[in-house]
Formats: sequence, structure tokens, C-alpha cells
Amino acid sequence: MSEDDRTYLEVKTLSMIDPAIVDRYGDPNKHPENQLTPEEVQMLLEAGKEMFLTHLTKVGFPMVTVHVYCLLDGEIWSTTIKGRVKSRAYLKDARCGLCISGSGLNLPFAGAMTIKARAEIVEDPEIVKRVCEAHGRRYYSSAEGQRLFTRSLMTPNRVAIRFHVDKVVSWKNIGVIGRE
Repeated sequence: MSEDDRTYLEVKTLSMIDPAIVDRYGDPNKHPENQLTPEEVQMLLEAGKEMFLTHLTKVGFPMVTVHVYCLLDGEIWSTTIKGRVKSRAYLKDARCGLCISGSGLNLPFAGAMTIKARAEIVEDPEIVKRVCEAHGRRYYSSAEGQRLFTRSLMTPNRVAIRFHVDKVVSWKNIGVIGRE
């Protein structure tokens, strides 16, 4: 698709948004009809390539970073380095937010989700290796790419982060003129 075609589609899509509808529907928690179905949540988790996650600094300021992630045994995992800010923060206060957007993904819907979770730092070397290998498989299709990415993650102080989900808040893009 050419840049002109993309620009036309972006303008066409944006011109269809009705601010009054956006204001009327607002918070997806209050409007279940605008939330992703459980199947769509799973599709987004599986298709997503990055998540934005939060942690609190030692002075209580929230920070957001982008991370790769994987799914293992129905749970969301990522990694970090033992002793770094994020791992220290999660040991002090495990509460965090994760955000995954469908933007740019080839999905049959548009939307995103925020996940209220509690991060658990896992130091078990076998679990850390399993998470790193899952990252390699998730982000690289070739065996060599998987091997190299896994090797790059397997640093001596690598730890895994398991995210225990408390709540999922999701939304489909709403506000299209003609919706009622």
C-alpha cells in the first residue's frame, strides 16, 4: 500500500469519529458492549509484540517501559536483570499495569487492553531459561534467530517476571459515525 493510500485511509478513518459518541460511551468498564470479548483479549495477547509496563520508583513516581513478553502456561512473562530498578521496585511493591495495543497488528478488530497485575520476580534458572527460550520463539521465526535472541537474554543476572493478572480493562475503538 502506498503512502498516499495509507494517508487517505487514515484521514477517512479519522473523519468518521464522532466526538459525541466517544463522550457518551466513555469508560469501557461502564460499557461492556465496548470491551473486547475473552476471545479477542486472547487474540491480542497472542498477536501483540510489546507491552508497556509500569513500576514505581523509590520515591513513588510511576515509570513506564516497553518490554517484550511471552505467554507460558496461560500466564504473561517478561524478564529483567536482578538488582535493577524494575526488579527492586517489584520486590518492594508488586502492583503494576500492563498495556497492550492492537495498533499495527493484523487483527479483525481495533482496540487495546490494560491489565492490573502483580509482578513476581522468579530467579529459578530453569524457569528463566524457559522464559528466554519462549521469547526467542515468539520474536524470531528462524532457529538461528531464536538461538541468538535467547543467548542475548541469558545474562548471568537475568530473572523472569511473572505477571499475576488481577483485572483486565479492554476496549474496542469506538466513536464511529453511524453507530447507534
